[in-house]
Amino acid sequence: MTKTRNVLIIAYIFPPIGGGGVPRPLKMARYLGDFGWGVHVLTADPSYHATLDHTLLAQVPDEVVIHRAKEFSLLPVPAPKAAAQGGGSPGEPGRPSLAARMKRMVINGLKKVKPYLLIPDDQILWYPQALKKGREIMRSHRIDAIFSTSGPVTNHLVAGRLAKEFGCRWIADFRDPWTQNMHRTGIAWRERLEERLEERVMTEADAITTVTATFAANFKRKYGERIRRLELIYNGFDRADFADLEPAYAEEGKFHAVYAGILYQKRNPRLLLRAIRELIDEGMVERDDLLLSFAGVFDYPGYSENTDCVRELGLSDIVRIVGNLPHKEALRLMKSADVQLLIGDVSPDAGAYIPGKLYEYMGIGKPILALNMAGEATEIIQRFRLGQVADPTDKDAIKGAFLRLYREWKAGREEGQADDASRDADFFERVKPYERREQARQLASLLDELTAQPKNGNM
Repeated sequence: MTKTRNVLIIAYIFPPIGGGGVPRPLKMARYLGDFGWGVHVLTADPSYHATLDHTLLAQVPDEVVIHRAKEFSLLPVPAPKAAAQGGGSPGEPGRPSLAARMKRMVINGLKKVKPYLLIPDDQILWYPQALKKGREIMRSHRIDAIFSTSGPVTNHLVAGRLAKEFGCRWIADFRDPWTQNMHRTGIAWRERLEERLEERVMTEADAITTVTATFAANFKRKYGERIRRLELIYNGFDRADFADLEPAYAEEGKFHAVYAGILYQKRNPRLLLRAIRELIDEGMVERDDLLLSFAGVFDYPGYSENTDCVRELGLSDIVRIVGNLPHKEALRLMKSADVQLLIGDVSPDAGAYIPGKLYEYMGIGKPILALNMAGEATEIIQRFRLGQVADPTDKDAIKGAFLRLYREWKAGREEGQADDASRDADFFERVKPYERREQARQLASLLDELTAQPKNGNM
């Protein structure tokens, strides 16, 4: 298809950087060309990022032009592990050198002051070079519209400045809320400043898009008619990612539960592990049947609560820590699951969020055990009969949900049923709004409409 117009996607997080924020800008870049839009991407130089997945770059069409802007890093970039081995003075065994201790003190000090310096987020240090590179793009290429997607919200600050200077349309996309986010600093003066920054984005952008109906309703409630246009474009899954996908990492005869993602204090598997331990002790499940695989970040560096829990409960033989995997390998791990674990935050407002992992699980098509606060994610799982839902703070509810899925698996094996979860014939038609290509079509339609209108010049 001939590309008659060009859009600049501003996304600090973009391949080869990996992580949960990558699929939305990546899939928009991949599919917008199918609907007549030429795509340029302004993103960060990946030098400062430890979690890289170069296989994701294969999904970017050749005609998409990627522009990378370097950033200043407040904290030193960790040296590769190999470079730290050998050489130098041995020093006192088991004790860090004076230089290492001083370096650690400086780093810890910088971490403490970061919330007071880096506003609205750590990526504000990318802003100067991103703005410079963005101006070069705008002058060298005919850009008709800008699509900025957060987090980080610094993306919107770059986009707003460019849209104002060059007079083009601007869509600000929120994968998560900004000031209504459950993860806040608690620094009063900073939060007031962020309120003003958010208001500027919300009222100056030609359109605001977001990923859940709850987010959209909250934005509307807060800003009302000052938002020029508000559209809901869900996150989702790409059916192409699952074509000819072969399962991996399974073990024959095991009830295999898989979690792929990041765990931290407010999102951890410890109550699930205690529930499973009790089910084993009560004779409700057979220990030899069980295998739990965790890919991604099980414990952040310097923390060991989840690992300690596994050891204390005596579950080391059934819990497998896989570590970070390339995206395709993570999908193969999910494909091998008998049940996919969706572990949500335990904050009271966590139900307003739809984890991106839910959509990948939807595309895999295996039953889901969702330990989530009630909200849109649990409603989707129940509406489409995707699995079992339990309050992540209720151990008895978790035990019941896990046991139901285990018994279904056990009954299926005894009856010789196929491992794949059954789906209605019209399943994929019903979940079409959650497919990435359909979401790119929706964005392209919005871009078409906005760029067809004369610019009112009031930005």
